[in-house]
Amino acid sequence: MPPPVLRDLEKQGTHGGVLGWLEKTRARLESSPLTPFDSAIGLAISIVVYLAMTFTPAGRHLWFDELFTYWIAQAPSLSQLLKDVRLDLQPPLSFLLVRGSIAMFGNSEFAARLPFLVFFLIGSLCLYRFVARRLRPVYGLLAMLVFWSTPFLSYATEARPYGLVIGFFGIAMLAWERAIQPRRSTLSILMLGLAVLGMMLSHFFSPFYIWPFCFAEMWRSYRSRQFDPGIWMALLVPAVVPIYYFSRVSAYHSMALPAVQQASPFKILAFFYHTLEPEGIILLLAVGVGLILTFRRERERVARTALMQPIDVAFTAGLLTMPVLLMTALIAIHGGFFPRYGTPTLFAYGLLIAFFVAMYTNINRLAAAAACCVLLAGISGTEIVSTTLATLRTWGKKPAASVQTPPLERVRPDLPLVAASGLTFLEMNKYENPATLSRLYYLSDRDLALRYAHSTLFEGSFSELKKYFPVRANFASYRQFVADHPHFLVLGTPDYPEDWLIRRLLDIHATLDYLGSFPVPYKDHDVYAVTMPGT
Repeated sequence: MPPPVLRDLEKQGTHGGVLGWLEKTRARLESSPLTPFDSAIGLAISIVVYLAMTFTPAGRHLWFDELFTYWIAQAPSLSQLLKDVRLDLQPPLSFLLVRGSIAMFGNSEFAARLPFLVFFLIGSLCLYRFVARRLRPVYGLLAMLVFWSTPFLSYATEARPYGLVIGFFGIAMLAWERAIQPRRSTLSILMLGLAVLGMMLSHFFSPFYIWPFCFAEMWRSYRSRQFDPGIWMALLVPAVVPIYYFSRVSAYHSMALPAVQQASPFKILAFFYHTLEPEGIILLLAVGVGLILTFRRERERVARTALMQPIDVAFTAGLLTMPVLLMTALIAIHGGFFPRYGTPTLFAYGLLIAFFVAMYTNINRLAAAAACCVLLAGISGTEIVSTTLATLRTWGKKPAASVQTPPLERVRPDLPLVAASGLTFLEMNKYENPATLSRLYYLSDRDLALRYAHSTLFEGSFSELKKYFPVRANFASYRQFVADHPHFLVLGTPDYPEDWLIRRLLDIHATLDYLGSFPVPYKDHDVYAVTMPGT
């Protein structure tokens, strides 16, 4: 039945033809049968957008963490690769996949990231299928697009194991869904166990990632008063694998990190804020558009299938509490927490929004389709919007005089160049020319690092990377270096939490002359000419 406003207009004959056509179109979208071909169109468009959004970023230069994956994967032999894995905290699967990808597609940044890009998409499609079975395919698409609307889409193009975790977690979701059915097959239990094993071989914190399944199973056992040994074995037996890696916790525990990176109760709230804050307006707009288009004065009775079942509530609660468990464990060992550690939690956002829209629109297809259109526009148009806003900010303003900066290699080539950050230092070893690397240094001093940065991330064994990685630049002791070189250049950022060199130089009243900001693809861009005091 048309809303009262449309009925009144049609009776008055005001634009009745157009409004009638719009009403018929809406009714057709809401009630007509949706063929598999129709569902596949929306999914295909979303996949094309995903590939378009990730293709260019997948070819960017590798940053510090990715270089560990990249160089370990290229060990001379598989046995050496398994030995070199100890240089990183992660299990070996990601390194093996990168090794195979480079062997098949050539040695490039894109080939190094390809396995993670594919697994991220697999996990996203599993989320789509997980929701589509409960509601409708268009709602599965909505849940997937909500997941892509979070900042974690960038990890699809990072050569680190987060994409693998998403892929295996999604497979585990579908396998677990089949395994809890009354007439399940042995294959569903086997697939669940293999997916969990894949997670355990991908990320050091994977034992925490099975918590949503365990929590849902505990609730299911409580309600049914029955214990399901098959599912518990599939969940817990693969978790034995990380015991081999627990010996590395001591290395993680002994590594001092700045206070801003350490786990704390405040970080739990910050995690949820920072995973929603950037795209929160787009999510609200998508939900709002879907609800407005399907608003009814005479609301129909909500179908039972539009509501989250108790098992879904338990699983979603497990997803949302997973970062709390991980944070608690990291607080106990004084470890660092980064939002990327809680990647699977963002599946909960897709589940909650999909069921919210379904409940308030009685699983209306038009509502979900409209929300999907808004999200697709938001995901694909972020770069366009940012460029437009930047143009509007400078509209009518006189452009400032540009300062031409020479290439970094031509800036005082007679002086040594010191990278204040270990991140920048290692990345420069991959991308800079031999002339620059021959005068590039990283200075180490554990006491000064603790004093100024409260971090020892790049101290101690960092200089030993030359034994395993193709590091062509130089390591030196800070005190010996400044004694031998009263004049040198520093590439760094004064207030970066993990860096201590510039703060040390300012503290001892060394002279720092700012030479400019250089267009280099690293964390640091500013170059200073340093003159030690008393020179």
